[in-house]
Amino acid sequence: MKQTHKIEFGQFLASARAAAGLTQKGLASEVFVTESAVSKWERGLSYPDLATLSPLARALGVSEQELVTASEDHRGRHDARTAALHRRWRSALIWTTLGIYAVTLLTSAIVNISIDHSLSWFWIVGSAVLLAFSVTTLPMLLTARRGWSTLVAAVVSLGLLLASIPSLAGSTAFAVVAVAVLVGIVVIWGPLAVRSFGTPAMRRHAAVLCILVDAVALLVLLAVVLGAAGHAEAFARLALPLTIAGVAVALVVTLIVRYLPVPGLVRAALACLIGAGVVFFAGPFVDTLLASTPFALPAVQLATWTDATVNGNVSVLTALAFIAAAVVLALVATVVRRDRVTAEAL
Repeated sequence: MKQTHKIEFGQFLASARAAAGLTQKGLASEVFVTESAVSKWERGLSYPDLATLSPLARALGVSEQELVTASEDHRGRHDARTAALHRRWRSALIWTTLGIYAVTLLTSAIVNISIDHSLSWFWIVGSAVLLAFSVTTLPMLLTARRGWSTLVAAVVSLGLLLASIPSLAGSTAFAVVAVAVLVGIVVIWGPLAVRSFGTPAMRRHAAVLCILVDAVALLVLLAVVLGAAGHAEAFARLALPLTIAGVAVALVVTLIVRYLPVPGLVRAALACLIGAGVVFFAGPFVDTLLASTPFALPAVQLATWTDATVNGNVSVLTALAFIAAAVVLALVATVVRRDRVTAEAL
C-alpha cells in the first residue's frame, strides 16, 4: 500500500512539475535538493522530507494537501480562488466608496466656500456622507460587533444630519424627529440588545423588560409631541392613562403566555378572554378620558342598528367572538389532555 502511494505521489509530482514548466533540475534548485532526489521522488523510490513540502508546493503551484494526497484538490482551489476574488472585490469596493466620499466632501467644501464664502450647507452634505459611510463602508472595515457598531454610527450621523438642517435646528421639530427615531430604535433593536448584552436574568425576562422599556419610550415621545404642539396638559390627562392601560393589558397577556404553568391552548384561551374584555371596555374608557365624563358602557341593542347602538353592537359581537374562540380552545385543550392521559395509562 505504501509503495503504491509512492508511485502515485511520483506520478502526481511529475505531472505537476511538467504543468509548472519546470525540469527536474529546475525543481531541485527551487527546493534546494539534488536533481537525483527529485528523480527518486518521481520514480516512487522515496518521499521528500517534511521540511521540503512547503517550498515544493509553492514551486509547483499546488497545496500541501494535494502533495500529501497525491491528487488535485479542485474544491480547495475553487474555494481559494473564490476567497481571493472576494478579498479583491471587498478591497476595491472599500477604496472606491472612500474615494467617492472624499471627492464629494472636497467638492462640496470648495463650492460652498466659493459661492457663500463660508461652510453652510456643506454640513448637510457632510453628515449625509457620514450616514452613507456608516451603513455601507464601515461594516466592511469592522470585525467585531459589526451590527451594533454600524447602528450606533448610523444613529449618530443621522442626528448630525437632522441637526444640520436649518429648518430643524433649534426648533421643536428637531426634538420630535429625534425622539421618534430613538423610539423606533428602542422598539426594533431593544429585544436584540437585551439578548446581546443583558444578564441571564434579563434575557430570561426579556419580553416583560422590553414592554416596560417601550412604554417609557412611548411616554417620552408623547410628552415631546404634545409639548411641541402646545398641549402639554394633555399628557397627564390623556397620554399617561392610555399608555398605562395599554401596557397593563400587554403585561397581563405576556405574563399569562410566558409564565403561567398551564398548556398552551389554555393560555391562548385566557388571552382571548382578555381580548374580549379589551374590545368591550376600551371604547368607553377612551371616551371617558376624551370627554371627561363618567364611565358608561355603550348602548347595546342587536335588533336595532342606529348611530346610538352601532358601536355597542359591534363591541358585543366582537367580544362574543373572542369568548367563543376561548371556549373552543379550552375544549380542545381538554380533549388533548384526556387523550394524553389515556395514552399514558395504556
